[in-house]
Amino acid sequence: MIQCVSLTHRYRTILVQVFASLKQRVLWKWDKDTMDDLPPNVRLGKWLPQQDILGDPRLRLFITHGGLLSTLESMYHGVSVLGIPVFADQQSNMIKVQRDGWGKVLFWDQLTFDNLKNTIDIVMNDKHES
Repeated sequence: MIQCVSLTHRYRTILVQVFASLKQRVLWKWDKDTMDDLPPNVRLGKWLPQQDILGDPRLRLFITHGGLLSTLESMYHGVSVLGIPVFADQQSNMIKVQRDGWGKVLFWDQLTFDNLKNTIDIVMNDKHES
């Protein structure tokens, strides 16, 4: 329903810069095979096996729009999430996740390099932060 390639240049640049700053590898669902300025720690995929990825014990964080299925799948697998909701129930799903203490919500108007990087660090390093 949401195509990543429709991200504004500003938001895509923030995501690329933050992902490049991480020591972890990043899997990013992206609707094209390539991307300009792709960091070496980021792998793109038009389709990724979400259940397999969420079930991998090496996974530290799932960044999602916060739709119901992604939220339930993350909960089932015990994966911390960072939600950046777009529309419909996503905002309320992510507010509940944050309230319950297993993830954070970041709204698009709050998306800056520092906010995203700090929120990723909080979620990955303190699963009980709320």
